Amino acid sequence: MVPVPRHFDVCSIIENIEIFSIIKYDLLMKAPGPSFVVSSKKQLATLASSVRQEIVDVLSQMGAVSVGELAVTLGRPADALYYHLRALKQAGLVLSAGYRGLGVHKEELVHTISPDLWLQYKLGKGGNGREITAIVGSMLRLGIRDFRQAFRNGDAQVSGSGRELWALRKTGWLTPEEIVVLNQSIQNLDQAVSKPRGQGRLYGITILLTPLDHRARASRKKSNLRKSRSK
Repeated sequence: MVPVPRHFDVCSIIENIEIFSIIKYDLLMKAPGPSFVVSSKKQLATLASSVRQEIVDVLSQMGAVSVGELAVTLGRPADALYYHLRALKQAGLVLSAGYRGLGVHKEELVHTISPDLWLQYKLGKGGNGREITAIVGSMLRLGIRDFRQAFRNGDAQVSGSGRELWALRKTGWLTPEEIVVLNQSIQNLDQAVSKPRGQGRLYGITILLTPLDHRARASRKKSNLRKSRSK
């Protein structure tokens, strides 16, 4: 895999996995490293699991930690993570960072291959649309699950300047210049959410941006089909 620099290019087909629809937790890696492009079908298929997405997202910001520490952060039992960590290791997305302790207290430390993981998009026929769409679907399901749980718990603010639950759906016509501004705003949001580990409350943000002109094309196809049948 070839590392990619942290810069913005509106024409790029590589999107930051943390910005594009993945849950972004407010944990910050102590020592940032180079980006890593997730491009192989095996790696993409591994990330289709929402549990593995959650593991990679949080682990990438925590650095080298034990499974127990990761489990506490995720609010999951450690035993439930081993299977998914093994799959992530086999895909080359999670690596062993050695061991800590001695004897019965010895525990393995793990970390992601990079603190900054990106998805590579290959558009059109012969691309990886099926794999990417599966990942995005899991991202959205993960966001819905957390949103539903926050409602059920009843301990989140839903109004005022300290509001903690938001859901937004908006459509509009944007110029290429406005798309550049919008993408910069998304990156600013990503940076605003990233905070040092252990400070503040843990939050998740899910973002999805997509053009909608395919709807117009589908409408024209139906219209042309009706005209051809009426002749």
